[in-house]
Amino acid sequence: MIFQYDELKECVQEDFERFYNMGYDEKQIFPAVLNEYAHGENYSPAENMCIHIFLVLKYREKGLITEPIVSRIKQLLSEESYSKIPFELGAESEKYISDLGFILDSE
Repeated sequence: MIFQYDELKECVQEDFERFYNMGYDEKQIFPAVLNEYAHGENYSPAENMCIHIFLVLKYREKGLITEPIVSRIKQLLSEESYSKIPFELGAESEKYISDLGFILDSE
């Protein structure tokens, strides 16, 4: 990953807020934020999953519907490349596991 976990989280939150304040609805914010990162040179499965997690946290904070994003997270978790995320995150994997657990336990 190019960013550290908390750095990426802050960037995603800023992107979310920008689109939210521009009047995007919950169906528009998700793809708009993903598009901000999808074309990055080193966009990895770890970054993709973390972005999804951070979006769910922001959606919940704003009272928006999270089901489509949580559903996508569950799909991603079933793919082999996503099983390597904790290893890729190294010392930051505890934050990832905690955030992911919070999301999945709340469903």
